[in-house]
Amino acid sequence: MKKNLLVIFCSGIMLLNSSNVTFAQAIQGTAEYQAAIQALSQGKYEQAFQIISPLIQNGRLRAAALVEMGRIRLKQAESEMTFALSHFSEAADYMNGGLASNGVSSSEIPKALFDLGVIYSEKLKNYVQAQDCYNRIIEEYPTYIAIDKVYYNLAQCEESMGMYEDAASHYQKIVDNYSYSTFFASAQEKIRTISRGTSSAEAAIESQENYAESKEYSKEGGKANLDLGDMQAEAGKYKQAISSYRKAVRDADNQEDGVKAYRKLISMLDEKQKDYKNAAATIEEMLETYPNATGNEDMIYKLGQIYENDMDSMKKRVIDGQVRYKKSDESSRKAIEYYDTVTSQYPDSQVSADAYVHKGKIYEDLKEYSEAKREYEQFLRNFPQHSDAQTIREKLKELKDY
Repeated sequence: MKKNLLVIFCSGIMLLNSSNVTFAQAIQGTAEYQAAIQALSQGKYEQAFQIISPLIQNGRLRAAALVEMGRIRLKQAESEMTFALSHFSEAADYMNGGLASNGVSSSEIPKALFDLGVIYSEKLKNYVQAQDCYNRIIEEYPTYIAIDKVYYNLAQCEESMGMYEDAASHYQKIVDNYSYSTFFASAQEKIRTISRGTSSAEAAIESQENYAESKEYSKEGGKANLDLGDMQAEAGKYKQAISSYRKAVRDADNQEDGVKAYRKLISMLDEKQKDYKNAAATIEEMLETYPNATGNEDMIYKLGQIYENDMDSMKKRVIDGQVRYKKSDESSRKAIEYYDTVTSQYPDSQVSADAYVHKGKIYEDLKEYSEAKREYEQFLRNFPQHSDAQTIREKLKELKDY
C-alpha cells in the first residue's frame, strides 16, 4: 500500500510543472485543503488524507491533489518511524532493566539477551551494544541452542563496524563447528569476501579445502571447488587454484557452472602462469565439451591471440656452420585458422571485426600483401562504421602498390 502511494506521490511531482503552478495555488484556496491542514496539525494523518483524496476527481486540481496526498503519507511515515524507533529504544531500556534485576529465569537469560541484541543491531543500529549482548551469550551460555545464530549476528555487527578480523574469525567459527547451521553457507560466502588480508585467510582456505574434498565427485563438488579456486586465486596461490578449477570442471553439474570453471581455469593458465600451451589445450577442451555455450567466439578469438602473440615456435637453421633460430610461421598460420573460424561462424560479433584486423596484420608480417588487403577490405564491408575503419582505409592506401 505504502509503495503504491509512493508511486502516486512521485507521479504527482512530475505533473507539477510550470503550467500547473496556478492549479497548485488553486488547491490551497479550497475548503478541503484548509481542513486537511487542520487535521495534520493535530496528527490526524488518515483524516487529512481522506479529506484531500476526493479532489483527484477534479481535473483542474488532480495533479496538485496527488502531490498533497503524497506529502501527507510522507509525513505520516516519518512520524510512524520516529515513534517506532522510540518504542524500540524504550523496549531496550526496559529489557536491560529487567535483566539487571533478575527479571527472567537463568534458562531464559540467553534468549532475552539475544532479543535485546537483535533490537540493538537490526532496529537501532547500535552495533556496540549488540556486540556486548552477543559476546555475553557466548561467554556465559556457550551451549545456548541458537549459538550459531549468535556467532553470525555478532560477525555481522563486527563487519558493519569495519572489524573484519573479528568478523572473519566468528564466521569461521560457524563453518568449523556448526556445519548443520542454516547460516553455514552464508558464513562460507562471508569468509570468502572478507577474510582476505586477515589472519583468518589461511584458516578459511583450509576449511574450504576440507569442505570441497568432502564433496568431490558430487554435484556440490563443482561449486565447492569453484569457490575454493577463487579463494586460492585471491591469495596468490595460482597453482592450487588451477587444481581446484580443474576439479570444478570435472564435477560441474550444468553447462553454466562448467563454462564458468573453464574460463577461470583458462585465465589462471594464460594470465597468471603464462602456460600458453595448456591454456590453448584447455580452451579446445572447453569448446569440445560445450560447443554451443554462449561466448564461445571469445574463446576461439583468444586462441587466435595466444597463437599470434604467445606461442613462439622457433625453427632451427644452420647458416655458415652456425646454428641460428628464427621464429617459424607455424603459430601465425594457426592464429589465422582460429580467426577464420570467428569470422565465418560469428560474422556479426565484435570479435569478428577484431579478427579481420588481426588476420590482415599477420598477412602483412608474412609479406602476403594481397591476402592482407583482402582481409582489410572484408573488414570494411562488414563493419564500415567501426572505430578502426578510417585507420584500415589508410592502411589499404599504403598497401595499394603491393
